Amino acid sequence: MHDPFPLVPSRALVSLTNPVANHFGLTTLPLHIHELLLATLTYTLIFTYLSPFLSRVLFPRIYPALNKRTKLNWDVHVVSLVQSLFINTAALWVMWTDRERAHMAWEERVWGYTGAGGMIQGFAAGYFLWDMGICVGHVD
Repeated sequence: MHDPFPLVPSRALVSLTNPVANHFGLTTLPLHIHELLLATLTYTLIFTYLSPFLSRVLFPRIYPALNKRTKLNWDVHVVSLVQSLFINTAALWVMWTDRERAHMAWEERVWGYTGAGGMIQGFAAGYFLWDMGICVGHVD
């Protein structure tokens, strides 16, 4: 199955990614760099805007009373919940609909590549990049 994500990475983005990908042996990174970056941006927006807003609306007495560190922890957990729901749903969808994957032996399913599996990896890697940024930015 080809990557089902409707957008393709720009040539400039692929060109910028190729040296890093080649150096570290990440051969499919240029094909999915746009998904990784979009995921990182999406998780940042959820953390910065959506989680605080929804938390204030849904928990008007609890969330505003939390201290800064606990709010940070709360918002990180909201992003983690969104990411886990999305990535697991998308992975199950790929498992059920990817005909190319369905014809693979178990070794190919573990070590092989399809565009749809690469999309899942790109979005998951975007979450881990976001998480690393949060950890580095808020270390005490």
